[in-house]
Amino acid sequence: MKVLFVNTNDIHGGAARAAVRIMQGVQNRVENQMLVKEKCSDCERVISLQQFLPKNRLYCIADWVVKKIKNKWQHMQWYPYRKTKENVFMSDSRGTRLGGALQKLDYDVLHLHWINQRFIKLQNLPKDKPIVWTLHDTWPFCGVCHYFVDCQKYQIYCGKCPMLHSRKKKDLSYRIFKEKMRTYKDLNLHIVTPSHWLGECAKKSALFGRFPVTVIPNCLETDVYRPLSKQEIDERLSVAIPQNPAFRSLMREAGEKAAKPLILYGAMNAATDRRKGFASLLSALQTLDKQGVDANLVVFGASESDLPMQFERISVHFVGYISDTDTLVTLYNLADLMVVPSLTENLSCAIMESLSCGTPVCCFDIGGNSDMVEHQVNGYLAKEKDSEDLARGIRWCLDNNKDGSLSTAARQKVIDNYTIERVGKLYTELYESICNTQFN
Repeated sequence: MKVLFVNTNDIHGGAARAAVRIMQGVQNRVENQMLVKEKCSDCERVISLQQFLPKNRLYCIADWVVKKIKNKWQHMQWYPYRKTKENVFMSDSRGTRLGGALQKLDYDVLHLHWINQRFIKLQNLPKDKPIVWTLHDTWPFCGVCHYFVDCQKYQIYCGKCPMLHSRKKKDLSYRIFKEKMRTYKDLNLHIVTPSHWLGECAKKSALFGRFPVTVIPNCLETDVYRPLSKQEIDERLSVAIPQNPAFRSLMREAGEKAAKPLILYGAMNAATDRRKGFASLLSALQTLDKQGVDANLVVFGASESDLPMQFERISVHFVGYISDTDTLVTLYNLADLMVVPSLTENLSCAIMESLSCGTPVCCFDIGGNSDMVEHQVNGYLAKEKDSEDLARGIRWCLDNNKDGSLSTAARQKVIDNYTIERVGKLYTELYESICNTQFN
């Protein structure tokens, strides 16, 4: 059996990491390759789209002209919605020239992941091959939104999109939703969602309701994201501290972990992306500060200028953007608690990584969080958008992990459910089931 993975790139972003890990999980069972728009690694099994595009000067000029025309046209399409809400991620249905890549490559199953940023146009998907589509957000069954927040229009028909500030029934979201509906009816789709929450959303959607939906979680390298000994932590810090001056003040003030608990928070655009819930975290910390809780808050993915308030007893340390896995794993191990106050989540990488390192997690009970965090077993599930309950959860976790029981349960949850081997086996069984149905 041959499987072709498709993702916009092979390294950057959670979807890329998830796709590569799944490839690793199935590589001993099925042949696989990955087609990407932008290749950033040196992996031989990753194929760049550029290999299928002509290199002659005439083609490049013609392609440049076509792109300029298309972009101008799309700019006109989006112009009426220029007052769109800030930090709302949306995409239209644009794609790029594929040079016949999906026809020229040899595969039995096409496995789609994240195909936006003008990569795959839905009309170019093959109608004669089974397609597994692992959803990393909600765009595939919405009009333009990657996260629908509180809107339920995807269950019937998009239009009058609140994210677009639109009052027109047949707005851009309506037109793209209609285009997707017309395209999907000719495809042999099998939908995979990493979380049960997203699976239920897909089943309720007007676009995917008639297709089979399977829940298979993402996975991670449990031998990399793991509890570290004190010696390992010290050795890694000796490397990280000279490279990141922020670590020096952190370690100087934090001292021994037992002296003052360390709370960790971080994400891409941790302070500026409203969905990440930084405001809710600050509100919870303000409550704890008034209650006399002493703690260190470590923030990655943001800068000190993003902090709108000061605390009396809680020290805040910004360590910038962390791209090195060893440093990130060290931070998880240093922390007594990871807080993930996101307002919307599918299956959070931060939660899974933290649990795998034996660090309990406090988060809101939204999206796929309850798949990983068991309330008062390996963390705390706070009431949605309730910063007071988030504060209670932070304090509860800090008070109830002195014997390490939350940490032990956190690690075990990942070992039992999210290893590359286990998830790879589930995907292999799905491929085999689909192919057996296809050819019988």
